[in-house]
Amino acid sequence: MRHLLRFYFGEGKPQLIFRDFDQLGMLELEVGKYADIDFSSRLSCIGYKSPGGYFACPNHALNVRQCSTCSYLDVSRAYTVGDFSAYPELYKEAQQEEYCVYLAQFGSQITKCGVTRVQRFLSRMLEQGADFGCIIAKFCGPDLVYAIEEELQARFLFANSVRMSQKLRLFSFDRQEAKEKLACAIELVRSSGIVPDFDPQIHDFSSYYPKVDFVQQASSVLGEVLGAKGEFLVFRSELGKAFAVNMKTQVGHFFELRQ
Repeated sequence: MRHLLRFYFGEGKPQLIFRDFDQLGMLELEVGKYADIDFSSRLSCIGYKSPGGYFACPNHALNVRQCSTCSYLDVSRAYTVGDFSAYPELYKEAQQEEYCVYLAQFGSQITKCGVTRVQRFLSRMLEQGADFGCIIAKFCGPDLVYAIEEELQARFLFANSVRMSQKLRLFSFDRQEAKEKLACAIELVRSSGIVPDFDPQIHDFSSYYPKVDFVQQASSVLGEVLGAKGEFLVFRSELGKAFAVNMKTQVGHFFELRQ
């Protein structure tokens, strides 16, 4: 069976990155096609990704999605929390890159403040399943952005993260209300003086997601692939009902692709 290392939707297509024995592979699911994917209860550490690629867990850790060693060595720490201690050479490169602080709207309820590199803004929004998003500040390098992110979160009670259970409930929402809430949050930031003034451009990501108003949660895939929203893989069963699999919880498990 294949070991799921990552589910990715940052380019608008559902992709499963896996390890089959010592070989890495990638399965891209085609929207509109039938898929039968069964996940086992077996769980083991996915290892880590470095600038050089994916590496297996040196501890062969079981019953854990990612052990503490691999979590520290994973390059994602450098870009999600600004911790470059495992890869100090990346810090020099990061100082030449353009970073941004953004606001992302999830349904009409949750406004999140986060950080990413400008070139990855769209990918980051799709990875999370954001409904609307706006860049509110840009900086060269990572030195200032995380402190500003923390200040904005504390001042305006913006979310730092959004739980998967919350995202599941927000497949259906009032789009106009959600856009207006994000617009209000943007004006709060602009008037605060925490970041330099900016020209707000609100991006709508609805065209990337399946057109479903209600989904039930499932643990395996059996039906027509409708697409993905963030880390939810969405499919329609033979009975016509829409289901979503939380792929975040399936990472680290083994799966079988049936024909």
